[in-house]
Amino acid sequence: MADERDRVPDIETAEREEAAGGGEAAAGQAAADQAAAGQAAAEQAAADQAGLRDLSLVSILAGACELIPVPLLDDWAESLVRRRAVADLLRGHGFDPTPGDVEVLAGLERSGGCLQRAVAGALVKLPLYLVKKLVRKVVFVLAIHEAVEAASALLHETYLLRHGLRLGALSRTAEGRVDRDSARWLRWAVEATIAGTDTRPLHRAVRGALGGSRSAVAAAGARLGRQASAAREAGAAASEAAAERAADELPLEREERELAGAVDRLNEAVWLQAPYRAALERRLEGHLAAASQTSATPGAGGPP
Repeated sequence: MADERDRVPDIETAEREEAAGGGEAAAGQAAADQAAAGQAAAEQAAADQAGLRDLSLVSILAGACELIPVPLLDDWAESLVRRRAVADLLRGHGFDPTPGDVEVLAGLERSGGCLQRAVAGALVKLPLYLVKKLVRKVVFVLAIHEAVEAASALLHETYLLRHGLRLGALSRTAEGRVDRDSARWLRWAVEATIAGTDTRPLHRAVRGALGGSRSAVAAAGARLGRQASAAREAGAAASEAAAERAADELPLEREERELAGAVDRLNEAVWLQAPYRAALERRLEGHLAAASQTSATPGAGGPP
């Protein structure tokens, strides 16, 4: 009996030590989990900022196209940048888009897509169109204003498109292709979000980025103009597929090096606009939710 009484404190001590050890292990595991979560969050933030840098680059290139001093060629070059930006986003989210898919999501479907249809639509008012274009090219201040408008537009559109893709708003067909109706609804939601947003916060960021690198942006516009002209002469305007190939050949790596300062400034400014970006995302989600509740034809003015 005495031996049993003597063993009781030993058992209690062992139980306390075991409990303490278990508590330490749990605390250690919680700390490890917290560290892992922090590391994952840091990696996700770094990936998000890298993704924003890609959007900043193509947006600045869209603005640079407005500085091409050749009417119609500037619009053609910008359409190539738009195609490339959208195609890269789709491929980055596991899609293998057709030229028609890209055209819908880039907002080129209603404008006709390729240069031939764009020119045909402009012939009726070509004299006035050319005068306006030439005035903008002569007056550099106006050209910079147009560049900021174009860059801000593509930045908003690609940011929202990326968010929609992350939400799974773009469906696939049974064959694994892009569902064209869902593509049109996503494009509608992007346009509706922008139309209902005061875009001045990012607009100011774009103006600051372009204004601090005017010569570099103008040089990029000249390079894009030469490439777009060569592609057009090689027949890239003959079809959407040919235009898509020309877009894929845009040397984005070189342009990123040449425009590093402007891209860095814009990327940092956009990253710091977290509340604005969150508000954009919520508005897009609301429009997508409305679209999911209707059976109306996509592109016919949106949900009732």
